[in-house]
Amino acid sequence: MRICLIGFMGSGKTTIGRSLSERLNLRWIDLDQYIEKKSNQSISDIFEKYGEAYFRRLEQGALNELLIQDELVISTGGGIITTPDNRVVLKNEISIYLEYPFETLYERIAGDSNRPLATSYESLKERFTSRLDLYEQSSQVRINCQEKSVNEITQEILTCLETIS
Repeated sequence: MRICLIGFMGSGKTTIGRSLSERLNLRWIDLDQYIEKKSNQSISDIFEKYGEAYFRRLEQGALNELLIQDELVISTGGGIITTPDNRVVLKNEISIYLEYPFETLYERIAGDSNRPLATSYESLKERFTSRLDLYEQSSQVRINCQEKSVNEITQEILTCLETIS
């Protein structure tokens, strides 16, 4: 079983991924951390030095590399769905969209200097809106996470997995 968590920045993909992997006894990988380790650079540095297009190529390669393996949970980056090939790949995996309203996400990410694309409210809102359909296209399951704890979200995913597998 391979599970990919997708969603906008701040949606808890890392936290839920860790929780889900513990409950399922699967290996967990945060895709951004994987890319940082492999390239020996931070995501912010990659964006600054080489730009977003270069990062997206690294991200696509890393995703494809990891999906050769079995028995893992992958917490992806928020923009993974902007690459058309990634949407196709994700749709063929167990991909779970962690959904929140924009205002909740904005509260979580505002002022986080580790997020190279977290700039102004307006630009984030525009980026969020432009990605909504892409998250839908890339996932088999959508979990509304608003007002739910990590345990509640994890349990909801586990319940959905029973119907998928």
